[in-house]
Amino acid sequence: MDYLEPPAANPAETGPHATYFVPPVADPEETGPYAEEIKQKLKRIFQLDTFRHNQFKAISATMAGQDVFVLMPTGGGKSLCYQLPGVCRGGKTKGVTVVISPLLALMHDQVNGLKAKNIDAVLLTSSTRDDEAQEIRNRIYSNSKPTFLYITPERLKVSSSLKSMLVSLYRQKELARFVIDEAHCIATWGQDFRDAYQELHTLRQDYPDIPIMALTATADRKTVDDIQGCLQLRNPAVFEQSFDRPNLNYSVVRKGAVDDMISFIKRSHPNQTGIIYRTGRDKCEQLAQQLRKKGLSAKHYHAKMEAVDKETVQAEWKSGECQIIVATIAFGMGIDKADVRFVIHFDLPKNMDGYYQETGRAGRDGKPADCVLYYAYRDLQTILKMINDSRDPNTTRESIARQDAAVRAVVRYCENDSECRRTQILQHFGEKFDSKNCRKRCNNCANEGLLVTQDFTEKAKSVLTLVQSMEDGHENVTLDHCRNIFKGANTTTIRDKRHDSHPLYGAGSDMPKELAELLFLKLVYFEALVEKSTPTTNSKWHVQYLKVRSLSVYPSCYSARV
Repeated sequence: MDYLEPPAANPAETGPHATYFVPPVADPEETGPYAEEIKQKLKRIFQLDTFRHNQFKAISATMAGQDVFVLMPTGGGKSLCYQLPGVCRGGKTKGVTVVISPLLALMHDQVNGLKAKNIDAVLLTSSTRDDEAQEIRNRIYSNSKPTFLYITPERLKVSSSLKSMLVSLYRQKELARFVIDEAHCIATWGQDFRDAYQELHTLRQDYPDIPIMALTATADRKTVDDIQGCLQLRNPAVFEQSFDRPNLNYSVVRKGAVDDMISFIKRSHPNQTGIIYRTGRDKCEQLAQQLRKKGLSAKHYHAKMEAVDKETVQAEWKSGECQIIVATIAFGMGIDKADVRFVIHFDLPKNMDGYYQETGRAGRDGKPADCVLYYAYRDLQTILKMINDSRDPNTTRESIARQDAAVRAVVRYCENDSECRRTQILQHFGEKFDSKNCRKRCNNCANEGLLVTQDFTEKAKSVLTLVQSMEDGHENVTLDHCRNIFKGANTTTIRDKRHDSHPLYGAGSDMPKELAELLFLKLVYFEALVEKSTPTTNSKWHVQYLKVRSLSVYPSCYSARV
């Protein structure tokens, strides 16, 4: 486990003459039947001179009537892939572009952004006033149709009047395309799963010759297949690019006091914009208050806030009036703010997909940004408890197992303090990455020379024997309690259970506390030990008890930064 501070950004890359990462632009060939109009609209309406990687190809494909799948990292320019063809007169299909998105805040931002460019866009959601909804319906049935119609998947699922509008557009040949934004919400195992997204397969059935474009920034191969299968995409033009964000600096550091994080922010990012993620609403409110007491401009954001309060906080943060948002994962998906200089996870993320997506909100302007995960193994117990104690009636053993495996993958990432963090992240998405190209933009690569190897074979044997003896005696023990026995701690629980008379009591008393903790965590990491979730007597709660998985398979040496 790495106990060091996040590595500072390379001075050569942060001064007035810094060379910042900019996503690839201008694909080699930008030709085709619609190229001239596409380039004209790019410059005249969107005030841009060049395309980013794959944008032109995706735009050309949807205008040719093809189904399109776009997998583009956060900040890569996904919105332009459907907004630009929407304003073009050419193309195989013409009329209204229907954008289906799960996020009201994102849709409001995009509609306002389009209106600022004098592009006709309307938004129809459950919160749309009746008179506004009627005006939109009137326009759909008239000759003054909007260019873009933004809707939520839930509205599409339940609204018969909306379905009638779409049928009318289809019959009039005024339906240009369907756009499915944040398409990873289709994946039933993802943290952003939306049930209504599963109903989108009806688009192909009801409007068979209308092209569909699906876009996401977060999808492994299984999710990509699930998206394409659910939407019934026909020979889609697929545009994928590297998940790597070279300007982001990834760090995992030992979670200590809040003051440690505050010092990091004040030292490395004074007066700069950032996001801090926490797993609970109360935690968000408490931490935001702590930051304010220390002189930082911070506000909380979570799903239970009133809509008007959420909009106010978001607006203040985007304008720069508020420096830091302390939020649950309810904040951020689709948020378009370029100058976020740091994203901090002060609690353990629930899965690698979410972690990647949340860190991706940093550095969208291509300039260096820090992504710091403050890690404590005890946070795993909190999340496992949330998973096992879920009151969701749709929870199954399979879903619990998937969530359990997903959060343990994050723990493996945190515990792996020798392999390039960028390599680990990209490997999760099935992408190979040469750690030489990291250029010390993660704390493992930056601290490469500080790795020390020590032989803990005998100590590891003692730990495994200790845990096995507890099992043999039919005693359930937690990791913390077992570690206290190993360290020879004089606690009431140990005395009451008479564990201070155990032959291995104090076997690790000569080890620093941090190193003893690291030894236990590594044995779990290498699966010599396993924590098994066990329901309490009343079955309302679960406790993680330590068990031996294997007495014969464990490494003889452990690499650690000490």
